[in-house]
Amino acid sequence: MHILSFAIRTSLAGRLTTWYTGTSILLLTAATGLLYWALISELNRDGDLFFTDKVNVIRTILREQPRDREALREEVQLESAARTYDQFYIRLLDERGDVVMETPRMGQQLNSASFPDASPGPPFHGLSTTNKTGIPFGVLSTRVPVGNAGNVLWTMQIAVNRTQQRELLARYRHWLWSIWACAFVFCPLLGYRIATRGTRPLQRIGETARRISSQTLNERIDPAGYPVELATLAQVFNAMLDRLEDSFARLSQFSADLAHELRTPVNNIRGEAEVALARARSVDDYREVLGSCLEEAARLSQLISDLLFLARSENPGEHLRPQELPVLTIFSTVHDYFEANAAQQGVDLVIECDPALHAEVDRQLIQRAVGNLVANALAHSKRGGIVTLQASQDNGTLHVRVLDTGTGIPAEDLPRVFDRFYRVDRSRSPGSGGAGLGLAIVKGIVTLHHGTVSMKSNVSDGTSVTIRLPLVSRHRTGDMQEGLQNAIAR
Repeated sequence: MHILSFAIRTSLAGRLTTWYTGTSILLLTAATGLLYWALISELNRDGDLFFTDKVNVIRTILREQPRDREALREEVQLESAARTYDQFYIRLLDERGDVVMETPRMGQQLNSASFPDASPGPPFHGLSTTNKTGIPFGVLSTRVPVGNAGNVLWTMQIAVNRTQQRELLARYRHWLWSIWACAFVFCPLLGYRIATRGTRPLQRIGETARRISSQTLNERIDPAGYPVELATLAQVFNAMLDRLEDSFARLSQFSADLAHELRTPVNNIRGEAEVALARARSVDDYREVLGSCLEEAARLSQLISDLLFLARSENPGEHLRPQELPVLTIFSTVHDYFEANAAQQGVDLVIECDPALHAEVDRQLIQRAVGNLVANALAHSKRGGIVTLQASQDNGTLHVRVLDTGTGIPAEDLPRVFDRFYRVDRSRSPGSGGAGLGLAIVKGIVTLHHGTVSMKSNVSDGTSVTIRLPLVSRHRTGDMQEGLQNAIAR
């Protein structure tokens, strides 16, 4: 019993079988019970109709032919004797209670005391009783007028042997119990068969899931032939595998790129040190080697710092320090920082921003994001080019754009420019082209601000990067809503 209970609790097929069996037996019980009640009602109705017919026949004879004893004897004594089944008995009593006429052997079956009080008239409903030998009868007693005047009333007693009805109901109950017994045996078996066939696609999905590992992420479930619900589940599962496969591929690529980026400065430091220690050198030579090692160490430190920042930006618990300030202030700070570099490259750095435009952002993070975009634009701009910082608002959204007139980016590279360690120009060394983390950091900062970033570019026509941020920080909105709820609660 405990094993069955445990199987039902843990097995979907067991649960479906239990529900199917219970529902089937419940419906079967309701249907057979309703049929049994309908059969009893129909038998009682037939009995009442028989009583009504006999009363009407006797009433007609006594009213129209009260002296025709032969017709009365034929109805009371002869017709019942001709019946083999469903025998009936009739007794006529005069106004003093004396027996005028009765069916033969009626006194042996039922005496006058076995009948109820006489009913006044139609509709007639017989009552059930049993004689001394246990034979069931339906009985009825009523008043019938004698003659057209109707001032003389006799009592008419009718009894119908219901042994056939009892046997019919007994046979019906026997069939019902047999059907119920078969249902208790076959419904669980049939239900389990249906449940196992219905859950077979789930088993195949489970088998596919068990085969999946980091080396077999290309496994997929074929939803062909599945029910709609399971086909949808299979499609959702396949979509999840697509995302996992893409994530694993990116993670593998990220690990390979990270190893390459870290190996380069480490090998440079190691090579410089080995060369310096190969033979005795002057103080100036050692100073040059140490300076080169320090430069590589600084680049390595910056790379690690960028990776740590990206890791923190993906943490949902990372908190911003938003403050409301003019967007022009952010642009001016970035402009002042890159002005000398832009002038040296012969590139104009232009600001187009309404001084009245304010936004609630983390100043340091947004300045870093805009600075990374400006640095990237300057790196791809030629002498005489223009890098423009634009800002506008639309329906509560801040639009920050950094446009350049540089070399542009091929269309096939645009979907991956915000990936870590991805560089459009793969021939450029890390020392000259950066580690490929600048745009990834921009995306991380924008995501922290619940915004989006996109890029449009054409080769030889320049690039436009657009950052979209909510003008009001969601952190502040949440604090305001929490404060309002607390005030209402108080």
